[in-house]
Amino acid sequence: MKSFPFSVSWLIAFFLFSGCEKEDPELPGNGDSVVYDVTLTDETVFIDSLDVASLVRIDTANYIYYFDNTNPRIANLEADDILLIYGVALRRVTGVTHNGNETRVETGYATLNEAIKDGEISWNKAISFNDGVIPTVQMQGQHIDLKSVTEDGFEFEFPYGDFTYRIKFSFTDKKADVEFEISKDLAGPVTAKFLTKGSVENFYSNTKMQFENKKLTRFEQKNPGMQGELLLNLTVAGSGRDEMVFDFPVVLLKFPMMVGPIPVTINIKVLFVFTCAVPVDGSSQVEVKFTYNSTTGIKYNGTTVSADASIGDQSMEKNKAQTGASSAIEASFGLGFPRIEIGVFDELIVPWIHTAFLIGGDYTFHPACQQAKSQFIGACGLDLSFLGFSYKANTVLWQEEKVLLQSGDCP
Repeated sequence: MKSFPFSVSWLIAFFLFSGCEKEDPELPGNGDSVVYDVTLTDETVFIDSLDVASLVRIDTANYIYYFDNTNPRIANLEADDILLIYGVALRRVTGVTHNGNETRVETGYATLNEAIKDGEISWNKAISFNDGVIPTVQMQGQHIDLKSVTEDGFEFEFPYGDFTYRIKFSFTDKKADVEFEISKDLAGPVTAKFLTKGSVENFYSNTKMQFENKKLTRFEQKNPGMQGELLLNLTVAGSGRDEMVFDFPVVLLKFPMMVGPIPVTINIKVLFVFTCAVPVDGSSQVEVKFTYNSTTGIKYNGTTVSADASIGDQSMEKNKAQTGASSAIEASFGLGFPRIEIGVFDELIVPWIHTAFLIGGDYTFHPACQQAKSQFIGACGLDLSFLGFSYKANTVLWQEEKVLLQSGDCP
């Protein structure tokens, strides 16, 4: 049995599946815009941007909110009210206790449609990499110092398991130059290195949701202008067996914004995937240049969920494809980037949507066959439960494969 197709399918699985207030300003300079044009439900108590000053403190672990009870809206709160706090939270009231000048409000889970009766919430956000917020890097509860950080980019490096990870961003006003390097170096020379290098253009991320009679009737999320050039390289020699799906638990860049009273965060992340089975005398080198100009997106029309995406112009150009050993060998590497995560309040409505890139090679003996392949993939995870629609699933947007090398008695 040839091992490479199994390896690729294993990797691909993780790429495809791991009152009325109106605000519609056109923000100058970058084309950003927001719409918050809604009617709140009768049971919703809205603490606006002025009244939010009466919020004294929050027990974040137990979702308990303490207010100065001189605010009449807080004084009249009752169980089962929907509490909408500007820029802070959307919760269902489960208990209210007045104690002197302070009111303690206990809360439970609430969904957005319980607060929004009718209307539209939408935004169009320019994802300009040099405008992103660089978050504090934490790995397994430990702070990781940035190796360097300037107005034009940042770099950090850390060990995780048997591998060392290095991530570097360099910004211009139109794009981000990126480097991702994963290397294995155990008491000797480097036996495995996975490298991604290239540039990704700025793009737009737009989302729209509509409600009618407390029901989500439309949802759209689209990211036009996903354009870039990425060179992927894998070099392995006697590295043994490794399998890793690393949904990198660090947000690389954050893009927070307010849509009416609702805090929205668009995060940029990366997913690494690799698998190797390399004997002591085995080695593999595969290098492919990907270019693409695509649109990722997904939509719900009130009845069904479907892809709203285009693979666009893309190419996969082979630079190297050499794999050999005295016994069977396989090596594959890929990443999902930019891996976009979209949250409303503390809830992810789009846990991930990304373009993904995969390369790999193998060599088998019975029959003798050497081959290498690459894949360009678009995929999305969607969770509409916070919007009041019970839907959580992954969707393939596109999947394009190219055979880079096939030599010998291959099927």
